[in-house]
Formats: sequence, structure tokens, C-alpha cells
Amino acid sequence: MSLKSLPRHLLVATLALLLIACGSSDDPDPQDPNANNGDPPAANQNNDEPGNNDEPGNNDEPGNNDDPAEVSEAPGQRLQGSKTRDDDPDVDDQLFDEFTADNRSFAFSILETLQDDEGDDANLFLSPHSISLALAMTYAGAQEDTKAEMAEALHFLLDDDELHPAFNKLDQELATRADFEPEEDEDVAFDLDIVNQTWGHETFPFYDDYLDLLSLHYGAGMYAVDFVSNFEQIRQEINAWVEAQTEDRIEDLLPEDSLDSDTRFVLVNAIYFFGSWKHPFEEDLTEDRAFTRLDDSTVDVPMMRLPDTITTDYFEDEDTVAVSLPYIGDDVSMLAIMPADENDDFLQWEAEFGRQEFDAVTAQMSPMEGYVEFPSFEDEGDFDLQPAFKALGMEDAFDPSDADFTAMYDRSQSANLYITDIFHKSFVSVDEEGTEAAAATAVVMGIESAPMEMFDVTFDRPFYYAIYDHPTDTILFLGRMVDPS
Repeated sequence: MSLKSLPRHLLVATLALLLIACGSSDDPDPQDPNANNGDPPAANQNNDEPGNNDEPGNNDEPGNNDDPAEVSEAPGQRLQGSKTRDDDPDVDDQLFDEFTADNRSFAFSILETLQDDEGDDANLFLSPHSISLALAMTYAGAQEDTKAEMAEALHFLLDDDELHPAFNKLDQELATRADFEPEEDEDVAFDLDIVNQTWGHETFPFYDDYLDLLSLHYGAGMYAVDFVSNFEQIRQEINAWVEAQTEDRIEDLLPEDSLDSDTRFVLVNAIYFFGSWKHPFEEDLTEDRAFTRLDDSTVDVPMMRLPDTITTDYFEDEDTVAVSLPYIGDDVSMLAIMPADENDDFLQWEAEFGRQEFDAVTAQMSPMEGYVEFPSFEDEGDFDLQPAFKALGMEDAFDPSDADFTAMYDRSQSANLYITDIFHKSFVSVDEEGTEAAAATAVVMGIESAPMEMFDVTFDRPFYYAIYDHPTDTILFLGRMVDPS
């Protein structure tokens, strides 16, 4: 039986990120026909029905979601910038390495900030890549202090003419992962799809240049909708569209009351991942074992074990032990990392383990033969990310007076836009067959070496884990597990 036909219970990471920006107190009344609510977008309108496959920027590229059955669920009339997706962006290799390092820095900074908010006993799971993508599209419309604060919080250190092409190059590279074709007799599967999409109010004065940037570097068009009159219906239809992109793993991305008549812009990123283990665990070998929590209490969890030794990338020094659990195709793996000594203080180790330490571990991992035991678990999260981003220095974007997103619209034709909130949801499940992961991010705006000695590692105490793309050094998902029960 193919894994694609199995119930979607292997591993799921669902991410919901919501930024809501509404007009300031001097916003013209959207219900008043005499109020100035902005001119219609000047972008080229597509006369076909939304979801057709002939739109610029949607040229049958992996990750752009060309399945008409899925895209047709998107509400509204499709608008598109005049530029098509650049499918071969020219990015200097050194700059690209700096870009991916900055993304890894953001991954650990947002995880650390969330841990401060949620407490030491909290499991955490998120997709920093999806968050970065959605906010990169928002950042493209920011100016002045708003832009500077977002750059600091998100670790966007490259200039705009380098940053957005770098995101495009990364997206194009990740899209090729789905090109892997298993042998006919292999009962395995691998898939990685990434899609960006936006919705804008039909009379909001978006700049053509901004829509062109979304098309060129993010493959994102815009659906023109009437948020003023139909915000609740549009909310439900966007939610249904998101569910379709994520194999029904993200429900209610936009919660009740998240849109209103002041909503002007919704930006969405969705990631779907399905990967079979290269070395699958054997279900018959899974048995309940004790997992030691932070307070030294124990809880029984299903502990999976490989049927034999494997040769895989491994690292160990006096502080840290790490093992790579690859998916078929070898480009993507789960990296599991924890303190080397079971008696070490996990919180102290965690406080000293950031992006630089992560990079050092991944750089020093080398093939080694050994046994691996890893827990089967499920986890979910529901975060309000506004406090986390404010703690990271992103404040003006949430202020109705100070927010400056005027690179995306004509300020003379509309009240000011600002972000009112950010929501993030996640769900993860791991079992013997492999990993399934889905992520969706919505932005809503309104007014090798020789084997060493054999290792034997059991993850029966708190650990970090990342779904990691090795060719691009990209953390797709990042987790903190302190209690698998």
C-alpha cells in the first residue's frame, strides 16, 4: 500500500500566522458611498475565472499550486502584476549563504522568544520558513522605521534587490525536492510544495510595482475581493482554500472576528511536506519506554527503534549529541539534537544553543553506524505572536499612527495600514513510516569521513528537532520537545 493512500497521521506540522492591519481612526467610512476608499488596483486584471492556469507567475512551477481543483476554491477576481515569476533568479552564492544563515538566526530567535512566553515546560513546534516568507511579502511594502524594525526582528540583513531574489531562489530550489521519483516497487513517497497567495480589497490603491514584486519573486498574484461587504464569507472561503493547500491539516486559519470591514489585504504562504523515512522504524519494535521530563519525573511514551544499525550523519562532543534521520531522496532530514549527558541541565544547554551552535553541529556531523531510538508523538500549538515580535523589536508595525507600509499602496488614497495581531497554529505527529508536514501563513492587513566507533542514541529526554533541507541549509520546521505524552 502506498504511503500516499495512508491516513494523514504520520507527521503533520500546521502553521497559521495572521497579521491584521486596519485603517487608523481617520479612515473614511467604508459604508459611506461618498467616502474616499481608494482607487481600484492598477494591476492587470485577468478576465478568466480565478484559479485558471494561464496567469502570469503561475507557470506550472512546483509550489505555485497549479491544480485547478484546489486553486478554484480561492474567492475573488484574480489580479496579477505585469511581471511573470522569475524562474532562474541570479543570486550570488556568498550572499545566498548569508541569507540562509540569517534565516536560521531568525528560526532560533523566534523559538527562544516563544519559549520565554510559553514557559519552560512547553513543547514548541513552528515553521520559521513559512513565517519568514509571509512576512517577507509584507516587508516588501514597509518603509522607514517600520521597515528597519521588521528587518531586525526577521534578520533580513540583505538589501531589497538581494533579499527578494534570494527568497525566490530558495523557493525554486526547494520546489525541485518534489522531483524525486521512488522505484515502482518502493512503498514510499516524498513531496514538498510551497505556495504564496494574496487577497486585496477591490478598491484599495495597491501600487503596480508592489504587485509586480509579489509576482516576480514570490509567484503570488492577488484576488480582488470586497472585504467591506463580505468579510465573513471571504474569511470562510480563504480558510477553505488554505485547507485544500494543506491536505485539510489547517482549519480555521483565520479565526472568527479576524476580518472586518476595515480589512484590506490578506497574504498567505502554505507549505505541504510528506516524506518517508529512508530508514523506516519497525512498528513491531515500538514499545512504551520512560521519557524523563524537565522535573526528573518520567512518563511512558511509545519509543520507536530501527530494526538494525544504520549509517547516518552523527555528532557528539562533551556538550551535544545529534543524529540525522533522513527522508528518501537524502536532501531533507529530521535532525534530533540534545545534551550529550543525560544528567546535563537541559535548560542551561538550551540557553547556550543557538544558530551558531546549530551550524557548528551540522558542519561537523559525519557518517557513522549505530542504533537510534526515537519517540512517536503528537503535539500542537496555538500562539499569539504579537508579543513575541514586539519583544524582537518590531513595534511600529503594530501602531496605527507609526506603521508605514506605503511602499505597497497610495497613502493619499487611503487611511493608514497597521498590523493588529499575529496568530500561529501548529500540529505535529511522528510515527514509524515517515513524516507529513503542512504549514500555512496568512498576513491580513486592513485600514563525509570514515565511520567511527558505533553509536547508540535514545531520545528519551528533552530534545530539539528540525526538518532540515541540507542543500540550502534551511530549517523548514523547528521544534522543542520536553514531554512527548
